[in-house]
Amino acid sequence: MSKYKYSFEEKFERIIINLSESNLENSFLIEHSLGSDILAGFDEVEENFNSYLKVLNGEEELYKGGGNTSIIRAYENFTLFESLFPNGEEDGICAIETIEFMKILLDWAQEVFKCDRRYERISEEQLEEQMLWLKEAWAKVNKHKERIR
Repeated sequence: MSKYKYSFEEKFERIIINLSESNLENSFLIEHSLGSDILAGFDEVEENFNSYLKVLNGEEELYKGGGNTSIIRAYENFTLFESLFPNGEEDGICAIETIEFMKILLDWAQEVFKCDRRYERISEEQLEEQMLWLKEAWAKVNKHKERIR
């Protein structure tokens, strides 16, 4: 579980995250990125997670992603979401600890996978495989947490 408060809502057969109560400045950048810059398909979630994990573990110095709404730069200790379309009033940047973002990403992915099953976009067997992967991914995050204590 992340230290940030958030909730999920289903809209138009898709899972939307709400970080408005998280106390993260410009949290809407993360909200917009999940499903837009980080696509909701299993392969994309797995690929992004593995990229963040490499950075978190010090195997890579930087991961740069994003695309439709923001530029995402992940470093070992923090991840920056920078708006591609700042409106001038805000600086258009959201900073979050990389490990905390990974927790949010995994929670969001779990909701997405269950939604995909509800709308029969994936089979029960695929959902089971995805849930097993999530369990293993959580173990990797928790292992990292233990290592830094």
